[in-house]
Amino acid sequence: MKYPAIISLFFLFSCLDKNEVTQLKHKYSDLFSNKVSSDSTAVSTTVDPPENYRTKPSATTATRRDEVLKFAYQYLGTPYVYGSADPKTGFDCSGFINYVYRHFGYEVPRSSKDFLHFGREIPLENVRKGDLLIFYGTDIELREIGHIGIVSRADAGNSEFIHASSGKANGVTVSSLSSPHYTARFVKAISVLD
Repeated sequence: MKYPAIISLFFLFSCLDKNEVTQLKHKYSDLFSNKVSSDSTAVSTTVDPPENYRTKPSATTATRRDEVLKFAYQYLGTPYVYGSADPKTGFDCSGFINYVYRHFGYEVPRSSKDFLHFGREIPLENVRKGDLLIFYGTDIELREIGHIGIVSRADAGNSEFIHASSGKANGVTVSSLSSPHYTARFVKAISVLD
């Protein structure tokens, strides 16, 4: 799989509607190992990655971080489905994180709120690819953890992250932490990879 090709497709996906994304994913299916069924209505709470797809963490953290992102990027455009961690139906934010990290043998929480005291907190200035960004839910007055994403480009407060969004993208997408929507909701960054 070519990483630059996936990034190029992301930029196309971010400007397209759901049908156009589906058409592009079909056209470039060799870049995606898992396809999403558009007619599935069942919602799964958690699906384990198949054992034969699981890999052990790489010898170096940098390689492991690249592998995590490469795996996550193949799900760009997968629909948002509340309560799901199944790429065949869709993901919610924590379901996406859970699915990606479990693929690499990491046991991580299934609920975004459970990440508040999980992993090792790191200063935003020190985030690296593969670290996790934790956010309050859309109603920041409640001060409850409600969203999470994987750092895909590390640049402190201008970092980008891949996540399953229930917003405009309504699926797995990449967003910028510098967006006022996310800056206002940001809680902390954590690492689970080292």
